[in-house]
Amino acid sequence: MKARNVYSLIAALLFLLLAGCKSGGNNAGGAGDAASDQSPAPSAAPELIYGSRLQDGTYKIDVSSSSSMFRIVDAQLTVKEGDMTAVLTLSGDGYSKLYMGTGEEALADTDDKCVYFVENEEGLYTYEIPVAVLNQDTDVAAWSIKKEQWYDRVLVFQSALIPAEAFK
Repeated sequence: MKARNVYSLIAALLFLLLAGCKSGGNNAGGAGDAASDQSPAPSAAPELIYGSRLQDGTYKIDVSSSSSMFRIVDAQLTVKEGDMTAVLTLSGDGYSKLYMGTGEEALADTDDKCVYFVENEEGLYTYEIPVAVLNQDTDVAAWSIKKEQWYDRVLVFQSALIPAEAFK
């Protein structure tokens, strides 16, 4: 009978030990900290920012891309009289032109609507494109030099790096 109690105690301790390891284990508040068991609340989507809300000037911004094959290493947003453009610098040289829209739309449009690369002083490809709004998905098609086809990308021009004094 005593052996059964010992085995039950060992089983209970192992269960508690394993349960503690599985929950992450490294809680500053201890195993009973209720806040550590809750998922963080989803953050609200950033506010859409139009050029009319910004002072004229040039600002460094982050731009996220839906594709790791379209990696932006630098982005400069220019605001002039409410209109916004961005100069994007890509990590590679695989795309000869961009189209503001989808690849399907690019195929149906004329080539003069495309934005071709300009090589900067470091030999990197840059593209100056119009920006309608910040913090919103923007369709951009990229023409692959090697594959000779359009690839759809979704970019988000983010406002987080723009200083507070740049807002009207």
